[in-house]
Amino acid sequence: MPVAEECKVRIACHPHDPGMPKDVGFRGVNRVLGSVDGLKRFVKIKESPYHGLNFCQGTISEMLQKPGEEIFDVIRYFGTRGKIFNVHFRNIQGGFLKFQECFPDNGDVDMVRALRTYHEVGYQGMVMPDHVPTIEGDTGRLQAFSYSFGYIQALIQAIDRS
Repeated sequence: MPVAEECKVRIACHPHDPGMPKDVGFRGVNRVLGSVDGLKRFVKIKESPYHGLNFCQGTISEMLQKPGEEIFDVIRYFGTRGKIFNVHFRNIQGGFLKFQECFPDNGDVDMVRALRTYHEVGYQGMVMPDHVPTIEGDTGRLQAFSYSFGYIQALIQAIDRS
């Protein structure tokens, strides 16, 4: 962090994907960045405006029992502290240890509300798709990513005008 601070480079860490039970871990290894509490501890290791998160909304949603209700408070927690450096804007169906990745408009999280929450906390960085579902015949998932980029752009325009 001292070098990052000196060079004014923000370092954004991605959470472990997916979240795992605390005492079970993955193949016996606990994943410190696999829970919201672990992410909170991580950003407190070194208080610095250059130390934060690649806030993967899908991965963090996977850590929650009820992501459709809980994700907004998590966005507020990290966003109000200036710890969200960029956003992977992904939705899921389900929750902790039982989820499926889906398109942004087809999951349990209200993505309009999520984007409004980022706006509310003053987030001004990138919002980008993350994993996208497979569409039959979509080699390289180009259609799936195009759809997700278009969805994000439409939400940004709608929120900017409201």
